[in-house]
Amino acid sequence: MIRIVALDAPFGAEVHGVDLGAGPDDALMTALTEALYTHRVIVIRDQRLDEAQYLRFGREWGAPIPHVLDHMRMPGFPELMTVGNTEVRDRDPKIRNGAALWHTDQSYEAVPASATMLYSLRAPACGGETQFCDMVAAYDTLDAATRARIDDLVVAHKYGRGRRRADEPPANPIINHDQDARVPPTWHPLVMPHPVTGRRALYALGHGAYGIRGMPDDEAGDLIDSLKNHALDESRIYRHHYRVGDLVVWDTLQTMHCATPIDIASGRSDARLLWRISVRGLPRIHAAG
Repeated sequence: MIRIVALDAPFGAEVHGVDLGAGPDDALMTALTEALYTHRVIVIRDQRLDEAQYLRFGREWGAPIPHVLDHMRMPGFPELMTVGNTEVRDRDPKIRNGAALWHTDQSYEAVPASATMLYSLRAPACGGETQFCDMVAAYDTLDAATRARIDDLVVAHKYGRGRRRADEPPANPIINHDQDARVPPTWHPLVMPHPVTGRRALYALGHGAYGIRGMPDDEAGDLIDSLKNHALDESRIYRHHYRVGDLVVWDTLQTMHCATPIDIASGRSDARLLWRISVRGLPRIHAAG
């Protein structure tokens, strides 16, 4: 029987009693989507999936998105990518730690991701966490004057264009002009109403956010930085330490996330390997309605 339990954290929930290998039915997907939209992040424990089973589960949440960086795609499964420190390419820290900055998946595309998931196949004894920020709480805790000021603003996004905090590395670079041309600048609301619940959240203040329509660049950059710093208050952060078999799903319209930098693996005890899927659009059970 499915059990959904709030994490001992500012937000998030863990899910027990679920076997996704046979494919989830409508009742299970209803429970999982309700949990996600309530808790922002859900951790489905103790899964054993192959690539096809995992991709099938991903498609329940929307249309999987092949990553803009061709070299990050999984051979044979371009909608999946591997994330970790075990492959030859991971010897390059720009690839291994390319997500170790606050960002929102596909915010640099006209139709951004609506959910992302990571499935853990190898988990280090320490380190390798994914950090999440609750952007609903970030919006709700702004004063009324600031909310009134920002509610109708529209932000420019471009892959790798946004300012970095002092503790953030450069973004994983786009390696050729064809890939860069596939992601021209785009615009999204600074305050995003959720397409299912209607709840308002600050949207995508990291990685690619670099301008605000009708506002001078310096003023826009300062406002984005101020809101980002507000969002990243420790009271709004959850850090997930992976176990093998964890399948972590997060609502990209209500969160930002950031990898924790990690060294190349020296053996099984410090190996990190996850399979990633990002999707756009509504889950099947909601799209059908």
